[in-house]
Amino acid sequence: MMKVLKNKSLKSLASVLLALVLVVSTISLFNIHALADYKQDVSSGVVPVCLYLTNAGYYVTDGYDFQKMQDLGDICWGAGSGFFVGNKGENPQYIVTNAHVVVDYVNTGEGNGVIIYTGYYYNNTYPVVIMAESAELRIYYDSNDYDVAFVEAIGDVEKVDLAVLRLRNGTDKRHALPIQVPTEDMVGNTVYTVGFPGNADNQFTDGSKYGIGDVTVHKGSITKFAINSGKGIERIAIDATVQHGNSGGPLVTEEGNVIGVNTNVYSTSPYTNQIEADYYALNASEVVKFLNNNNVPYYTATSGNGMAGLLVGGGIVLFLILGLVFLLITVGIIILIVVLVKKSKKKKAAAAGGAAAAGTAKAAPAAGAAPAAQQAANAQGQRAMLRSLATQHNGMTLAVGSTPILIGRDPANCKLIYVEGTVGVSGRHCSVAYDASTGDFILTDLRSTYGTFLTTGQKLNANVPYRVKPGESFYVGDKQNMIRLELG
Repeated sequence: MMKVLKNKSLKSLASVLLALVLVVSTISLFNIHALADYKQDVSSGVVPVCLYLTNAGYYVTDGYDFQKMQDLGDICWGAGSGFFVGNKGENPQYIVTNAHVVVDYVNTGEGNGVIIYTGYYYNNTYPVVIMAESAELRIYYDSNDYDVAFVEAIGDVEKVDLAVLRLRNGTDKRHALPIQVPTEDMVGNTVYTVGFPGNADNQFTDGSKYGIGDVTVHKGSITKFAINSGKGIERIAIDATVQHGNSGGPLVTEEGNVIGVNTNVYSTSPYTNQIEADYYALNASEVVKFLNNNNVPYYTATSGNGMAGLLVGGGIVLFLILGLVFLLITVGIIILIVVLVKKSKKKKAAAAGGAAAAGTAKAAPAAGAAPAAQQAANAQGQRAMLRSLATQHNGMTLAVGSTPILIGRDPANCKLIYVEGTVGVSGRHCSVAYDASTGDFILTDLRSTYGTFLTTGQKLNANVPYRVKPGESFYVGDKQNMIRLELG
């Protein structure tokens, strides 16, 4: 009887071992393929960012009158680079770049009343400016293929020189790149600067194209990590070249992870007499903080979406060997337990079966709780935002968090900015925040001159917070300045 039992046990063990070998082999092949796929073409996440002007020209002005000096026509002015961020596997909608790449666009009122100061002076007296009928930010996929972007968030050029742009819809023409916050032990590691450098005037020409194949890549290494004196901004010193027009492009590792944002010294075109012996990028630690503060989605190389879970080289082999040994020991114990149970009396076997059934019955409610937990997680993942319905904002949306954002004409303090002279809007008109615990928006009038109103016509009392539900709207001063509050 024992001999038969042993033979059966050995056959069972052999079958289990064969199954384990097949499973482990499949897992190994999957991980090897996943690792190979992860060495992605970084250029397919990078794009040129162009401030496009229509019917533009150089003008000299005394502040009142403007005299045309030269007709420029329709041009791409102040070009730079950017890269997409977002959830892995989804069509990305957000682009990270430098603030100085888009600051001229913001200073024009984001396309309204376009006047750009060039830094030149006529006869050393009167400033020379660029005037245009309109301006827009174009994100190019190829020479004649582009999307129009809007500024979602912008930092201080002299401090956190970052901006996030947003497309109206996600694109399938590029993918989001993973972000990795670098560590001190990476000094000396190989890195690459990636972007679309323009010519000496920082404009696109026939020598600077728009497509994936036109991306410029420079190889170098990390020389040190630095914190900007007096500003506390974390930077990475590198010896890889950062060319004009590369501003806003990613600094990437050999695995394709973004560890920084290439940042040129901010100066006026054409950058005469500028010498750059040392090159710097904003540390990805600053990028992550900026994205978090503005509720912009991204994925990291250590969060399970990028290289996370893929142990490179010998690490994955060791992991698989240890896992196989553990599984073999576990299977051996299970087989021994099965043999002992078969030799026990029927009464004990029935009792054991009853206990197992009872255990299963007790476990059922816990399994049923999973959908509810998942629904709660999905609800928390919704993004609070406000959408301006005013013509001058072209459907702009802004992320709203627990920290109130200001609305008004004051560009120094307000995030949703109305152009000077907008009917009914004060400098600091009102504020909006989002209470995630209740799902309500908190709307507060800041003693505005003309008032803040709900769509029912109710005027809010100054400095008194009002709770407004998602999907509802309000207006500042005049109904043409309507704003809708949304969850998306």
